[in-house]
Amino acid sequence: MDTTFTLLTLGWQPYFQQQLSLDDLESNQIARICSCQTNHYELIGESGLLQLDRHDDLPEMVIGDWVITDANGNFLRRLDRSSFFEDNAANVDTVFIVSPLDQDINLPLIKRYLELTHEAQADAVVVLTKVDACDDASEKRALIERLDPLLIVETVNALDTDSLSCLAPALKKGKTIALLGGEGAGKSALINTLKSVQNETSSAEIGASKALQTLPHGAILLDTQGLRDLQTAQYNSSKIESYADILALAEECRFSDCHHQGEPGCAIAKAVKEKRLDESRVANFMLMLSEDNDDDSFSKSKPQGKFYRSAQSDIRARKHSAAE
Repeated sequence: MDTTFTLLTLGWQPYFQQQLSLDDLESNQIARICSCQTNHYELIGESGLLQLDRHDDLPEMVIGDWVITDANGNFLRRLDRSSFFEDNAANVDTVFIVSPLDQDINLPLIKRYLELTHEAQADAVVVLTKVDACDDASEKRALIERLDPLLIVETVNALDTDSLSCLAPALKKGKTIALLGGEGAGKSALINTLKSVQNETSSAEIGASKALQTLPHGAILLDTQGLRDLQTAQYNSSKIESYADILALAEECRFSDCHHQGEPGCAIAKAVKEKRLDESRVANFMLMLSEDNDDDSFSKSKPQGKFYRSAQSDIRARKHSAAE
């Protein structure tokens, strides 16, 4: 594999160029973090791969960050970021939010992905896949376009190279992209088709973690484990949100740690008994909780727990507003 890269092929932008000094241009090295290991960072630059030992004097850095080192590879500074997904990735230009058309559109999940992307200060493009398996693609696309009149929404067949031509503006040389999407959205098919494009250059995975990948179009794909975990947490939080009415009842249980499994004063059990809640739906809710936790304590992962608490807070806020 050819490991020779220019800064442009690694995702370099004018925003970073403006931060360089005369010494940087004449004497120092510019490199991008492509892997974060326990004891060191792995960097990629025009001279190839190099390692940077981790120590307390270094700022916290993530995959995608640009750094300046001296000629011997010693750290000098990290460049200001154009975008930042906390603890996950930096300097992503465009996020493809991938959602399948052969299922009901999950608007709450898409909204969450849009919020994450905007908070990170990256651009968003909603990519609706499996258009070949959908008869009402226009109607579903319109639902998403109503979220924001300036939002770019594209419908594609992720297995068809020609169908992906609409994504070309985000895939130009120097651009960094990332993908977010729930289970079965078609992200893998989309990535594989993008990699298969016939071009002068082939795709290449960079560094030990392979989190940075060059694409034949010229763009860089940034795909970290942190972003994949984030997708799972967002997907699960969307499932939780669909049970908002049951979560609201849980707030009325006698005990704050009620597991809704026969405890006295359980508001959910009372609602089932009074036919105000469907028993099978409650069973699905309980199954979801058991699937999302490793033990019977209902302890949640950090990101999922955050969104679980957020859903409960939203419910309490709506109840408070209604009471006023």
